Amino acid sequence: MRVGSASPACVHTRVQLGRRVPQGFKPSQIITVTNLRSATMSQVAEVELEAGEHHIVGYSCIADKGTTYVSDPIGGQFLGTSFAHFTLQPGEIVNVGYFHFGASRDGRSLFGRAIRTDVEITDWPLAEIERFRQQRPAVFAQMTTRLMRTDEVLPPDEQAKVCATWQALKADGKAAEVPPECGGAVTTVKRTRGKT
Repeated sequence: MRVGSASPACVHTRVQLGRRVPQGFKPSQIITVTNLRSATMSQVAEVELEAGEHHIVGYSCIADKGTTYVSDPIGGQFLGTSFAHFTLQPGEIVNVGYFHFGASRDGRSLFGRAIRTDVEITDWPLAEIERFRQQRPAVFAQMTTRLMRTDEVLPPDEQAKVCATWQALKADGKAAEVPPECGGAVTTVKRTRGKT
């Protein structure tokens, strides 16, 4: 995974992974990309994970003056938002892409200022791919690329109901498109979200 810098002040970036549980998302493992200002080191983090579905549930910018952490706590040790997700099969070495993250204060709400987050997933820059190939040739040779996704993932039974509703709305002319997770065309991989 390549993790982008949300600010020029970031020296290191960190993402918090989590697994889906009935209460929301439970934090699991942290992935760190160090020395973002280095012109020679690869800005890619490698980590060994269990097979299954993994979610990015938090983002940190570590700067000279301190650390800024963005997540969506919902009580206890659980988080409520997945900014992106990916799935791994046993034995795979997967490049899950370049995680671009931005967060800003967005107006005011009744309870204070809201947080607006912007997430985009892309391929690594060509220079990064070449640098990684040279620095990690054995890993690169086995690696496949399957980009993270930013859409919400529902349990299969709930997803089937949602898709049936979208199909019915499209058939009645009440919806223009069926979402990609229901068999429709992919229109974008960018998401903007407000948080209170």
